[in-house]
Amino acid sequence: MRFGSGSYDVRRSEGLNPSLLVSARNTITCTVSFLDATERQFQVDRQAQGSVLIDKVFAHLELVERDFFGLQFLYVLGTKETQKRWLDPNKSIRKQMVCPPFHLCFRVKFYVSDPSKLVEEYTRYHFFLQLRLDMLEGRLPSAEGSLALLASYAVQSELGDYSPEEHADGYLNQYRFAPNQSVDFPKRVAELHAMHRGQSPAEAEFNFLDHAKRLDMYGVDLYPARDGKNLPIGIGVNSYGMVVFHDGAKINEFAWATIMKISFKKKLFYVHIKLGDQNTPNTVLSFHVNSSSACKQLWKACIEHHTFFRLIAPPLAPARGLLSIGSKYRYCGRTEFQTMEDVKHRARVERTFQRSHSKSSFLRSTFSGVPSCDTSRTFTPTTASPDISSRILSSKVEVANKEGRRSDAKLWRCNFHEV
Repeated sequence: MRFGSGSYDVRRSEGLNPSLLVSARNTITCTVSFLDATERQFQVDRQAQGSVLIDKVFAHLELVERDFFGLQFLYVLGTKETQKRWLDPNKSIRKQMVCPPFHLCFRVKFYVSDPSKLVEEYTRYHFFLQLRLDMLEGRLPSAEGSLALLASYAVQSELGDYSPEEHADGYLNQYRFAPNQSVDFPKRVAELHAMHRGQSPAEAEFNFLDHAKRLDMYGVDLYPARDGKNLPIGIGVNSYGMVVFHDGAKINEFAWATIMKISFKKKLFYVHIKLGDQNTPNTVLSFHVNSSSACKQLWKACIEHHTFFRLIAPPLAPARGLLSIGSKYRYCGRTEFQTMEDVKHRARVERTFQRSHSKSSFLRSTFSGVPSCDTSRTFTPTTASPDISSRILSSKVEVANKEGRRSDAKLWRCNFHEV
């Protein structure tokens, strides 16, 4: 027996406390790339579902209108085939991504039909970042005049008002805004930038979104396929319904109101369309998608977009019988209606957030995809859409708008899903 002495290992006891120290063997590290070119690592349990990581990401961003966004990762199908997929909140992360490295990208999943529906400026800012990335990577193609107008709004947001003393000739020559931009493109952007004097960053971003929403490829991810005549096409889905592109031009679209049913079987994708009155039989269109996996992803994208934009609440998933055949997948997240109602009844709090800002490198880094290490500037945004009625665009900008609406298939090719 020992008397008159004692010891207590504080460090060892804290290290053994499971609530303070989680074994590395029981966790995985997920790296998330954000739209402002920053990255952050998150530790989650090895058996955690996607919702755990998604909640951590939104807690980090403090986004209120969160249901428009998701986490995207590159799924490896074979030695050479990859496919972009969205992290399912109700499935295990490791079962979806199979093996490390667990790298995901924070992206807009559901592109709102009208950006003015978004209540918070912070949400609109993330839409702006996403569309600027889409523009750079060729997912938002249009005529050069329209792209120049979008780029000029981005420059106004980042650099502020044009100043002859501060912005010498060729001040945008070092920046890349879109794939295969012409030599004269920066000069065209600079001319339009000078016409946006007085617009705040929020107003410039709102104008950017307002113009981007009018483009045919706004919010559309294309899946390569062939139609009944073996013509190579791209099938996309958005808030309106389904769209079909060929050689860079939209050749058809089907509104959700006319679509009766969608189905797939291996590589064949079927769309049942009601073209006449109720007594008219459905027209069934069939498309041959490049792979069975891509065909299923297209089918799931249609279900998610229809549920999110057209329904008040997601329907209950059908019960699976013992002999049930085929996927019973249903979207289980909140709908656009539920999101808007939640924000509407939520107490509005004036909040601040940081816009990345650097006149020397931020535009160059974000438009070229290089991670940015810029200083930041703090703004206090309002929650309502900015009033831009007093900022009527001049006739020159209207000319750029009209030019942007003209189809120019030579300027771009469809940017398909990687499959």
